Amino acid sequence: GNGPKQKKPGSRSKIKKYKRAVLTKHRAKDLDQIQDEIAAARETGTDLSIVPFDDDLPGGGQFYCFETNKHFTDAHALKSHKKTREYKRRVKQLKEEKYDPDFAAGITKEKLPPAHPVKK
Repeated sequence: GNGPKQKKPGSRSKIKKYKRAVLTKHRAKDLDQIQDEIAAARETGTDLSIVPFDDDLPGGGQFYCFETNKHFTDAHALKSHKKTREYKRRVKQLKEEKYDPDFAAGITKEKLPPAHPVKK
């Protein structure tokens, strides 16, 4: 067309500062952070989906998905979000056991049965 020239898609792919800014701008919460919040909520008996009203958030912050850490404008948007692949994958990941760096590094001692059990 006759419109202004635009950069081609992927033209910024080699610019390091652009990559870093894009990767960190809309970063989601890590799984272990969400698992910690869920565990704390179970202990105190609070509901994570209830958020105080805030004008700055979409929908006043009333339609919040704590699994994906996203706010939605209305109940319909939240309901349709809970049917998406992204949501279902996140819920499945949250059900897995929490990542333990010490266990992954082999620092913890595994309890094994004795090699030669003592007979009575």
